[in-house]
Amino acid sequence: MNSKFQQLVKLFQRLPGVGPRQAARFVIALLEQPEENLKELGESINNLKCDIRFCDECFNISEGVRYFKDGVKGVRYSIVKVPDPLRHDSLCHICHDIKRDRSKLMVVEKVTDLESIEKTGLYKGLYHVLGGAINPLEKITPTNLRIKELEKRVENMSKDDEIELIIATNPNTPGEITALYLKDLFASADWRKKNISITRLGRGLSSGSNLEYADEITLKHALEYRK
Repeated sequence: MNSKFQQLVKLFQRLPGVGPRQAARFVIALLEQPEENLKELGESINNLKCDIRFCDECFNISEGVRYFKDGVKGVRYSIVKVPDPLRHDSLCHICHDIKRDRSKLMVVEKVTDLESIEKTGLYKGLYHVLGGAINPLEKITPTNLRIKELEKRVENMSKDDEIELIIATNPNTPGEITALYLKDLFASADWRKKNISITRLGRGLSSGSNLEYADEITLKHALEYRK
């Protein structure tokens, strides 16, 4: 294979979970696409950072119309229709929605976990996306996750009202390690003084599974029987 092909294969391998064979299939599939499709894909990738970003509050995906805080307790917002990539206070549609229950904060590993829970239509609170789970084998430590940002949010949310912190990490080894770490963190002396209750999703989820692949009935039971 020529070097240009291998270069593209290596670029695709930078994506999580993509091995050399799958990366090679991606490149071959692109070669088989009409030129207009490749141009459309290229334009979308070039504009990715301007059109799509992570919410500055919960780290969910934020795209299209962006919402900016207007300074009233972080609940009311004004709408800015023209994205400004230099602004760093844009919010996703969930954080912007004043109808969401701001006494509940669910901690998930990935955006895909958030989306799975949202599809059930049962949870009406806010989210916090950690960006992964603690995994010593892969050298992922608490400092690699958005735990400091979580502490700041919990601090702000618990100033006036009691909040429920729902730990919704996956029921596998990294997820359980992360859940235990968060429970210990928020059970420490400093946090015990604050208005925080900590719950964990119920055991409707089988051990070793992932939230993003769970069906709606399973997620419903896990939400209802959290403790």
